[in-house]
Amino acid sequence: MGMDSMQEERIDVAVIGGGASGMAAAIAARRKLSESASVTGNVTVFERNDRVGRKLLMTGNGRCNLTNLDTDLRHYHGNDVRFSKGALLRYSPAEIISFFEELGVICTTEENQKVYPASLHAASVLDALRLALDELAIDIVTDARVVKISRNPDGFLITLADSRVFRASSVIAACGGMCAPATGSDGSGYKLLTDFSHTLRDPVPSIVQLKTETGFCKPLSGNKIFGNVSLYINGKMIREEYGEILFTDYGLSGPPVLQLSGYVSRALAERRPDGIAPSIYLLLDFMPAYSEDEVRSMMYMRKSSFANRKLDDFLVGIFHKRLALGLLRQATDKQMTSRVSSLSERELQALCSACKSMRIQVLGTMPFANAQTTAGGISTDDFDPSTMASAKCPGLFACGEILDIDGDCGGFNLQWAWSSGFLAGTSAAQYVKREGKI
Repeated sequence: MGMDSMQEERIDVAVIGGGASGMAAAIAARRKLSESASVTGNVTVFERNDRVGRKLLMTGNGRCNLTNLDTDLRHYHGNDVRFSKGALLRYSPAEIISFFEELGVICTTEENQKVYPASLHAASVLDALRLALDELAIDIVTDARVVKISRNPDGFLITLADSRVFRASSVIAACGGMCAPATGSDGSGYKLLTDFSHTLRDPVPSIVQLKTETGFCKPLSGNKIFGNVSLYINGKMIREEYGEILFTDYGLSGPPVLQLSGYVSRALAERRPDGIAPSIYLLLDFMPAYSEDEVRSMMYMRKSSFANRKLDDFLVGIFHKRLALGLLRQATDKQMTSRVSSLSERELQALCSACKSMRIQVLGTMPFANAQTTAGGISTDDFDPSTMASAKCPGLFACGEILDIDGDCGGFNLQWAWSSGFLAGTSAAQYVKREGKI
């Protein structure tokens, strides 16, 4: 590679990736570098797409769930979830809301402490961020796929797929994970950090639909019902979620299922010495407002009151017709034209069980293309949680989804992106100033 391909202007802070965390990092770095009138540091974002922020447009079903006011660590996951605490405390949801309001984005808080732009359009958030990048004179190199970062005594060399090479004093890896590969998050960024001896923990899809046995689910495809979903792995109840359950041809979706999916992905990725796959199933409670005894009493009363009705009319008024038929077929082999009075004690009990604890075997998850975030990623073991700096390589930082931190559905992943991005950007600028690189 000849020197004629080298971009001679030195970049003070280079940000690899123009997603949420990358844009936050670039803005934070530029602001920090500009604090002193005597300093004229520059920041450049390398984005493999034709424009920054494409993935942001997909968040919150296009409404952009900016953050969540509840940042308790129970909403975050990773091999060392405590790593996230530093960034989340320093750049809290209140700080993030204030930041966006400075950019002109009015925020509104909805149920479960979810924060959205008042416009309820992700595009308005992205437009505000792009304006900020432009107003801060942050350079953006698009259609730039970084294939290698190397360290030399003078800083870093950043090599693009088209053979262009740039010099930088510091680098922030904000390349994303593996979900939504069509937006550029295809996992190729991991190698940039493993080249510096950082460890990769198996990336798996999270906030993603589950594949299950389809005998019960497929006939109900497209139907929704509010209920409780409890996840069991190897016989142990892991977590319970309430919300709208969606039946599909391949299994189950809907907010409570998506919320549990990361646990499923991690369990399936574990390498057990005996090679036996984990036992994973869901229990669906379609009547969470009633106890088992109350449901049992209700069914006995209905049998008495509606003895002459046909079986397929037994649950009219409780469930959607197709769900009612699905539950009845779990409880009895009788023809649906049979009379309600023909139901035996055993069949009534089986029906109650189906209503309160319908067991669905989990077979797997849908692929990364369907996922909203990545669980796993670059281990946080060799990064400083107070700066996001690499312990392996001075001047190298990382933030966002590329690291082994992921959040629940509900604004938690974007909060991590903003918090870790701001911390990495501020720290990278401080490093450059401290080392006398500018």
